[in-house]
Amino acid sequence: MRISGKQLWRKHQKKGRFFLVGIWNTIFGYLAFVGLDILFTFFFSKRYLAYMSAAILSNILAIINAYVFHKYITFKSNARGKAIIVEFARFCSTYLLSMVLGLILLPFLVEVMGIEPKISGALLIPITVIISYLAHSRYSFRK
Repeated sequence: MRISGKQLWRKHQKKGRFFLVGIWNTIFGYLAFVGLDILFTFFFSKRYLAYMSAAILSNILAIINAYVFHKYITFKSNARGKAIIVEFARFCSTYLLSMVLGLILLPFLVEVMGIEPKISGALLIPITVIISYLAHSRYSFRK
């Protein structure tokens, strides 16, 4: 028996939506990082302060962006009122591991390995994608 593209999409809709929203959020977060990194190089004399500040702020912006898109598009959460606060807290906690890992690995890649900050940021994306899918699908938006 052959499965059509439509049947395959229905079977894996959530993963497909996660993938599409993830692409958008990855682009958004990475461009925020690059833009802020460029901006902060004008304000900080130490390169480290520029890319680490950009990493922290772009992560915060990307987390807020991701929450909105995953809530309404990927997982179609119907949490309302106080439940949104709990859901958002769970959502943020799932990114905590990725963010801490990124904040440890980014300076390692830049300072120890000698890789440019923008390239190092791009190299960390697959780690974030895997961690966030597993955590969000099993914890953040669980029904």
